[in-house]
Amino acid sequence: MKPANKLCALILLCLIAACSGDKDNSEPPAPLTDIEAAVVLQLNWRLDTRAASNTAAYRLRPLVIGDRAYTIDTSGLIACVDIATGKRLWKYATDLSALSGLSGNEKLVIATSGDGDVAAFQMVEKGLEPLWKIRVNSEIRATPVVIDDQVFVRSVDGKLQSLAAADGSQQWVVTRRVPVLSLTGNSEPLVDAQLVYAGFDDGKLIAFDRRSGKTRWESTISIPSGRTEVERLVDLDGQFVLRNGIIYVASFQGRLAAVVAANGDLLWARDFSSFQSMAIDDNAIYLSADNSDLWSIDRRTGSAFWKQDVLHARKITAPAIINDKLVVADLAGYLHWFDTADGKLVGRIQATRTRNYVQPLIWQDSVLTLDQDGFFSSVSLQQ
Repeated sequence: MKPANKLCALILLCLIAACSGDKDNSEPPAPLTDIEAAVVLQLNWRLDTRAASNTAAYRLRPLVIGDRAYTIDTSGLIACVDIATGKRLWKYATDLSALSGLSGNEKLVIATSGDGDVAAFQMVEKGLEPLWKIRVNSEIRATPVVIDDQVFVRSVDGKLQSLAAADGSQQWVVTRRVPVLSLTGNSEPLVDAQLVYAGFDDGKLIAFDRRSGKTRWESTISIPSGRTEVERLVDLDGQFVLRNGIIYVASFQGRLAAVVAANGDLLWARDFSSFQSMAIDDNAIYLSADNSDLWSIDRRTGSAFWKQDVLHARKITAPAIINDKLVVADLAGYLHWFDTADGKLVGRIQATRTRNYVQPLIWQDSVLTLDQDGFFSSVSLQQ
């Protein structure tokens, strides 16, 4: 490796440690505050799903299909869980060094690895059966997307490719240049009708033809600025959302923007820094800034409805919406409930003991969360 590349790699490792480690030199997390008239929450169940310590559990979000949840740990162990009871129904060893969560549907489960493996498994009565496996020769940190007969895979080398769900054969591939320094992760592709949208490390959002891979449009969300490579990071790593023909997307050290899905026109943009997914309802988008402040943003104009800093620096997850409440998890395994109308903190429960990285999942009237040690939990309002 050339000296310059070694230096860049060292800088990147330091940045990753700063962004993802619980022990770093950043400001101390805000202390927990008392809650007036708090809603009463209950822990329905908690299950240890892991076979190995999930030291790289940043994107191991469970997959929910019907009343079943499927988890994978960093050793490649897949567990099937009955969500209603918290009972583990079966487990299956893939031997993949997984860095991202599972994707799939009622017939197919897709798992990936840090070594660039993409493996498909067929659902059977009491487990899985191997269907196919290929290698894309680059680390995969974004969960693939399975739509009909296609599997879309985003890898850290700047590639987006479409694979045939039946046998894993490559249908098309596109490549974008990766900056010298980028965050450790990628956003998932977003598929709608005949287009697939992908965010890249140079701050661009690009729409591709779903069947051919041809570029239909590209939109610049953020432009790199600053003198150092760290200052010039503008990765589109947060999962963007689509609602009523508008894509909402955020970048690290860049902007939050609303983009017309049909042609890439920019409706509005504002300075914002986030590498998290976001939640959306009829009025607002909700997202966690990189300093763990929680925001509600007007979908129409980009102006802020409210900002809540009570969890500042607590390394919160992306928010999820349950009824008229927002829920996020933090570095100590707490789940926090907020009112969507005004951002008021209304409830808290400690579901696990260690940090949650992934956005909570909503199943019926319960919230599902997975911590870095592989403890999978279900929480709901007390009946």
